[in-house]
Amino acid sequence: DKELRRIIGGRAKQRRLELGVNQPYVAEKMGVTASTIQRYEAGTIDNTKKLVLDGLADTLHVSVEWLKGEAEEYESDITDKKEMLICDAMSSILSKLPYDMETSEEDFSKNLLLLMLQEYELFVDSFRLACRKFKGNKESAQLAKTMGFESGREYNEIMFLREITHTVNVLNDMGDIVRLYSKNPDAA
Repeated sequence: DKELRRIIGGRAKQRRLELGVNQPYVAEKMGVTASTIQRYEAGTIDNTKKLVLDGLADTLHVSVEWLKGEAEEYESDITDKKEMLICDAMSSILSKLPYDMETSEEDFSKNLLLLMLQEYELFVDSFRLACRKFKGNKESAQLAKTMGFESGREYNEIMFLREITHTVNVLNDMGDIVRLYSKNPDAA
């Protein structure tokens, strides 16, 4: 039992550090204090209970089997802190569905969320392309000169922004839609 607590604690700490999160973050997600997480990691209190194991596994995006040392790989798609925070934010949003609102208000909120998510997906594609083609590209100097740009750098900056401008415009449009909602929900 003491050895199992040590294994669980060591693996929980290893994963927490790997993800770059602190004990208060894990504690908040599990609904306990940071000192409790510290004691779970040290193995000085019982961390073998199902509720504790499930909480640690969910929070750290690993399996209970891995925490207990029964598996060598934790098989998680989450590789860093930002991915974990995105996953946690999405889970939090989903946990609040359905919203406690009138149907029309709930529909507006969900439509706005869908628009944001769809636009983010388009942004990532555009941003990836812009980075690959225009960020620090030295091969475009001749093309830039032919097109009348002062330098290849200026050309790259303009083309980079052009590639992602759609997202900037859509985000501005979303702001306009939200502002319009307070005046005319049907039009929004």
